[in-house]
Amino acid sequence: MEEKVKAPFWKPALIYGAVLGLVSVFLSLVFYFIGLSTEGWTGWVNVGVSIALLVYLMLQYRKEYLGGFASFGQIFVMALVAGIISTIIGALYTYLLYAVIDPGLVEQMKIVTEEKIMGNSRIPESMYDDLFEKMEKRSSAAYMTKAALILGPVMNAIIGLIVAAFIKKEETPNSPV
Repeated sequence: MEEKVKAPFWKPALIYGAVLGLVSVFLSLVFYFIGLSTEGWTGWVNVGVSIALLVYLMLQYRKEYLGGFASFGQIFVMALVAGIISTIIGALYTYLLYAVIDPGLVEQMKIVTEEKIMGNSRIPESMYDDLFEKMEKRSSAAYMTKAALILGPVMNAIIGLIVAAFIKKEETPNSPV
């Protein structure tokens, strides 16, 4: 019986995390420079591209490092660690963008959000003050960075679970090598 060679973990995890994080930062910068950073849909585009890229990277990991076969756990852990590294890169970018590069962007986002709240007929005017107060507390570079660092790993875990469920490919005893 052949012994399995232990696949490298940290090198691909760091590479994949850096790729995910830098692509996300690049997309955010493109939206920033063309004046679309306050548009809500840009975040969804970024998430969609990140998920597609994660799927591609996990398929590459399975193929290049694991000989074409991978357990659910192998893919999940790789996706989670790569996602956490990507989250750290994204959080650093978020802080730099809102605290150093363009501190006025936070105010622009608040204005856009206030307009959306006031334009929504389902939100009673009596709730405006409470909503605006909550928004004010959450509208700082430090708060947004902290939120990204907390929510990022949770979201990466959920996405990693889904991706791993589809990408796992267990080796059966009669599988051709």
